[in-house]
Amino acid sequence: MLRVAKVIPKTTAEGPHERLALWVAGCDLACPGCCNPELFAPEAGTSLDRSALARLIEDASDVEGITVLGGEPLQQPGGLAFVLRLARARGLGTIVFTGYTLGAAQRLPDFDEVDANVDTWVDGPFDARRPETRRRFIGSSNQRLHHRTSRYADATLWNGRTRVEVRIGPGGAVEAHGLPRGVARLRRALHRT
Repeated sequence: MLRVAKVIPKTTAEGPHERLALWVAGCDLACPGCCNPELFAPEAGTSLDRSALARLIEDASDVEGITVLGGEPLQQPGGLAFVLRLARARGLGTIVFTGYTLGAAQRLPDFDEVDANVDTWVDGPFDARRPETRRRFIGSSNQRLHHRTSRYADATLWNGRTRVEVRIGPGGAVEAHGLPRGVARLRRALHRT
């Protein structure tokens, strides 16, 4: 099982190339200024079982990889490891964002099972006071890249500014993701209207 809050089947705002982005629910780190505070609650989102997770990865046939964000992915290591294993078996690249530093993450239960299927980690707590301005896809300048494989190790993949991707659903609901401060500004503007 994996508690999933949101899935974007195809995006270019959450890592290099076109990717499936999957946000998990639940985070007790609660970084100040987080652009996803609605994902702190462990009961947010929907629990997906193994068959639903497998369908999600099978349907990701026209993307280069998958990015898992949160919430905090490492607070659901079993489900996370399962999804990453499936993604790697299908040849998809894997990126995981975690609010833990990698050193702290390595002390968590079942970390090795997750780590075995990650191409690149983005680690460290999001710090709204330190916005990242040079590297794409990364929220704050204290966060670090850890490449476990060479798939995303080319620095040019990460150079440049991150952007906000905006989607309007069939019912008119507006959704944004990407650059944290851009998402926060957009949400405030929409709330005022």
